[in-house]
Amino acid sequence: MTLPRSRSRKPSSRVTLPDYLAHDLLILFVGINPGLRSAEVGHHFAGYSNRFWKLLNEARLVPIPVTCTDDWRLLEWRYGLTNIVERPTAGVKDLTAGEYDQGRTTLLARINRYKPRIVALLGMTVWDQLFSGESSQTTRQRGNSSVRQVGLQDKMIGSSKIFVLPNPSGRNAHYSYQEMLALFCELRSLIQ
Repeated sequence: MTLPRSRSRKPSSRVTLPDYLAHDLLILFVGINPGLRSAEVGHHFAGYSNRFWKLLNEARLVPIPVTCTDDWRLLEWRYGLTNIVERPTAGVKDLTAGEYDQGRTTLLARINRYKPRIVALLGMTVWDQLFSGESSQTTRQRGNSSVRQVGLQDKMIGSSKIFVLPNPSGRNAHYSYQEMLALFCELRSLIQ
């Protein structure tokens, strides 16, 4: 694992964030890939508009207020963090099919090795990349547009349940903050 040497340098595409994995996790949070800001500061979900940490706090998934600089502490509460693709980019449009293929293989191996109780996928892109070709089975109507189902899924990976959360990026306009918070609270209720 390589972290940025200087906070003022722009991260290269080789900078990666550490995975936080352990056996007996309650929840393994899986993002798409780190953003450039996260790579720059060396912490997950560090983008200025990313709502992951605020949602984690408000849903009371953690007993104390945490920010991106506390990402390593999630293991204290039996939560893990990883991404399907480790290379940081400005957006998902910069990722390749090959990176997703390699990431899928690696992620499935990690899930089967660590056996978290729940795998929380942060965004439908992660779902699509894990189960490409199967996502049409998880659609529902929402207003006038068709969106995929979020929440607890029928599908499992080994013994791990799958819970799909909206992507907490500030770029995600498909869900309001309150809708996201309700889903994070629903996730909390599954581990209590």
